[in-house]
Amino acid sequence: MGRAPKRSFKDRATPLGHSAVAGAVTTVKSKDEVPALLKKLTSDDANDRVWAAASSSNLLMSEDPAVRRLLLSNNVVSALIDCMADSVPDVILQVTGALHKLVAIDQGAAEEVCRKNIFAAIQALIPRLAKSIDDIIKNSDDAANLTVDERNIVFQTTDNLISILWVLCETVPWSLKQINNMALIPFLISFFKVIGKLPASLVQTAGQFLYTLTDANPHAQHTLLGHPAATQTLFALVNAHHGIDGVLAEDLAIVSILAGGILANIKPAALSQLEKTYKGRDGGIPEAEEKPWDELSRALLQIISGFIQFDVDAAAETAATAVRSVIAAHTESEANGAEPPGGLKQEAALDQLNSRISYVQLALELAANIFTDEGADDAELDADDSTPSEDDEDMADDDIDSDAEDVTRHFDEDGNADEEDDAGVDFDINDMEDILAEESTTAKEADDVAQQSILGVFIGAIVPSLQRLAKPTKMSTLASAINECAETTPSSAATKAIVSVVESFTALHERALSCFNNVLLVIEESLKVWFRKHGDNVDQWWRLLIDIAQLLFGTAGSSADLADTDQRLRFAVLEPTISCMWTLARSAQGAVPATREQIEGLIHVCEQAPNSDLRVKAIGVLGSIACRKPGHVSDNQRIGTFLLDSVVCKALLDNGAPADSSKVEPIIEALDLIYDIY
Repeated sequence: MGRAPKRSFKDRATPLGHSAVAGAVTTVKSKDEVPALLKKLTSDDANDRVWAAASSSNLLMSEDPAVRRLLLSNNVVSALIDCMADSVPDVILQVTGALHKLVAIDQGAAEEVCRKNIFAAIQALIPRLAKSIDDIIKNSDDAANLTVDERNIVFQTTDNLISILWVLCETVPWSLKQINNMALIPFLISFFKVIGKLPASLVQTAGQFLYTLTDANPHAQHTLLGHPAATQTLFALVNAHHGIDGVLAEDLAIVSILAGGILANIKPAALSQLEKTYKGRDGGIPEAEEKPWDELSRALLQIISGFIQFDVDAAAETAATAVRSVIAAHTESEANGAEPPGGLKQEAALDQLNSRISYVQLALELAANIFTDEGADDAELDADDSTPSEDDEDMADDDIDSDAEDVTRHFDEDGNADEEDDAGVDFDINDMEDILAEESTTAKEADDVAQQSILGVFIGAIVPSLQRLAKPTKMSTLASAINECAETTPSSAATKAIVSVVESFTALHERALSCFNNVLLVIEESLKVWFRKHGDNVDQWWRLLIDIAQLLFGTAGSSADLADTDQRLRFAVLEPTISCMWTLARSAQGAVPATREQIEGLIHVCEQAPNSDLRVKAIGVLGSIACRKPGHVSDNQRIGTFLLDSVVCKALLDNGAPADSSKVEPIIEALDLIYDIY
């Protein structure tokens, strides 16, 4: 069990609705055209420089890798970085947009951008942008005559710069030292202070970057803690239950989640700092300073529980409609011999949907980490030491239901905070270590406390949402998505759009399942007796996981040219599904309603698994099921025979003792299980 891995960076297709420049080229016919194009980046005519920057951006995003390599070999990176000092805002916008796209799709280019010292260029540009934003917010004389487009250029350029740093922070680890030295914390925090006066997407980008920057980065954590006003601003957003003027409820929820995530990153350092400051003083740490940190998880879970009330099926329908419209527009342009259309509103709708899905993933990541970090402490108890009465079990069930109702009632159907019920939400996170440290605390009392704690909140309020988010939709596999969106064999552009959507839904399902597995693992390690007391939950969860596996593994695949991509995406969701099944079956000591057909399906997964990790997990599920007794002799015999003949003996007879540890792991797991079963 561990903290949820961070989401990998997924670039937005059109940051802040960035529009194309008319006439910008999208292809080159010969390599001789590239030097002439790049030369225009230094033209005396600003229009030429804008055109050259936009053309470079288009070519860098070409589906033909050779075109990108051609530009890189002509030193396009240095040329673009030099243009960041241009006096014309639109040139800077196009240049930063090109660099943003480049680093997001090409790891090697991202490293080259760092070696060319883009950090100095960004550092020089930030004060200029900060002043422009400040002028716009205050409506100063300098900003009074700016058009809407000119203001948007300032916001879009700033978004590009922050996004560049965000990508580099995640993809080029050795760039972190230089980013730390840029002293960006005050600049990034400034966006949170004026959230109602800036595009929400810009504040969210700043929040995403700061969340990434403060993750496992002591330098950034201590720098942020060195600005007390900054942490106060973040806490104010986490507790902004009554809304903020000019900010939509959903946008505020995203920013509040990001603020909470940043605070969660620095919480250990903050508490350590408080302990050192007040060590040896009478009364210890003042309650006013410690309480906000103690209540952070509770406040963050309140926001998350409402935000993940996300209708994934409706989102799939929205995506399908938008993709069909995009395909129709491209088909029409091709029929007329015109250039593919850009900036379609349907593409913007897809971008917005992908962004929403990415923030749901972030919320799930935070929820998983909260439960991993605090759920185990909160419910830490050896199940073998607890034998509560039936009355105690009934009381515990009531406590869980009551806490869940408190959390879900806090949000209305649209995910907005319910002000009247705000004071009624009460699910304290108790420190189980302190409880168990008291000699007078019995195992029964500890079990009661655990049932009323964060565990009850997750089972009642978070897990139902995880179940909905984990279940595949009609846009979750390539075969079903293509069938839904394309009447004929889709073009390359249509296929690219469909794959992008399927990737988003795949990542969402994967994150929901990973979060669910964290919950199961914590219960297994800290309160395994819970599974024996709640067999109805075990049965329901098992059936859900089987349904997901069947939707992924039991439906037709895509055409041959997309077979590899289709398999990759299916197995990306299947693997955490099997992980959940293994944890559930193991924790319930095999007491899951597995049928013979399902056992055969798991054997098939084991045989077809593309990697040893998935094979080990499938073997683990089978072995846990085989522990059922009495009344399952035939099923247990089938599993035992498969483990012995197909996993152990066949591997050893075919290859001898395998030298590759990844091939040994399934054999070891199977042998361990055979010993447990027999």
